[in-house]
Amino acid sequence: MYLSILYEPGATAYRIRYALATILRDRTANEGAFSVCFQMEDRDTVIRTILARGLRSPRTRMALERSHLIDINEWLMNYPDLLEAYWEEQRSGNDRS
Repeated sequence: MYLSILYEPGATAYRIRYALATILRDRTANEGAFSVCFQMEDRDTVIRTILARGLRSPRTRMALERSHLIDINEWLMNYPDLLEAYWEEQRSGNDRS
């Protein structure tokens, strides 16, 4: 990946892909590049999109919940609608067991 793209104002999709790939790997190849994904003006969009993908993908959700790089609970506290969706998903998953 071309890391200089992460710094461009309109590269939201690129920052999402880079951050998500890093979270799925659960280790950083470049900690500064990973941090930039959450320091740009579209920080909320990046985080919200990653959380939304976690609701659609069990693999992504598991990576988010087990990540050593991010704190999913801290992220969810800023997005009550997604927090509720994660909670409902977890509750309905436990009901099936």
